[in-house]
Amino acid sequence: MIGKAVLDRVAITLDVDWAPDFVIDAVARLLVERRVRATWFVTHWSEAVGRLPGYGDLFELGIHPNFLARSTHGETPDAVLRHCLELVPGATSMRTHSLVQSTPLLAQVLRDTPITTDVSLFMPRTPFLRPHDFWWRGRALVRVPYFWEDDCEMQRGDACWRLAELLRVGEGLKVFDFHPLHVYLNSARPDEYALLKSRVGTLSETTPADVADIVHEGEGTKTLFLETVEHLASAGKSLRIRDISEHWRDGDAA
Repeated sequence: MIGKAVLDRVAITLDVDWAPDFVIDAVARLLVERRVRATWFVTHWSEAVGRLPGYGDLFELGIHPNFLARSTHGETPDAVLRHCLELVPGATSMRTHSLVQSTPLLAQVLRDTPITTDVSLFMPRTPFLRPHDFWWRGRALVRVPYFWEDDCEMQRGDACWRLAELLRVGEGLKVFDFHPLHVYLNSARPDEYALLKSRVGTLSETTPADVADIVHEGEGTKTLFLETVEHLASAGKSLRIRDISEHWRDGDAA
């Protein structure tokens, strides 16, 4: 089976969620400077998104399909998946926006797309996490559960922005989910993001002036993000979702 060393690793993922280019570029630089791998789940095409593959094997691009009503990705699951795969040709991983999921939807992903790994199962601060296989009609979709998400952490009465405390939860794979805008704002509560959304019509058109006075001081999403990046850089070991999935499949086959 998959080695314990991989099961105990930390990984960074990012849900782009229509972030503006200056935010995507700023967060990407923090990872590039420390040579830390990450997986970006893409909601839209932009020049900054187009720059991410240029960093070689540092970044994996997956899709972040929005299956909710009035989605700009399409009116049906088939249209949404087709649109997102046109944004990221060759994508093999996904996390659904708002974590929309069902057996029929996962079966459709297996049947109709090249997606081999799903990261839509959120299990906050849960120890002993590991991938598992969702089987449907003789085919398997690797499901990688994830451990932490910034906007959900803000809703907790015991919100934690210190990596050491989160690592003390126990053994197991710890996939973190950051949103570039929350990293840029250093969000520690929903207020800053809500204020930004009230100021701008479209998130992707946000300017630096729109956020200049609402960046949170103190502990928050960015301080935890930087701690996580430094932790991975110091260890010299960072994983994309693709790497975790490949390790799982190779281990299962052994």
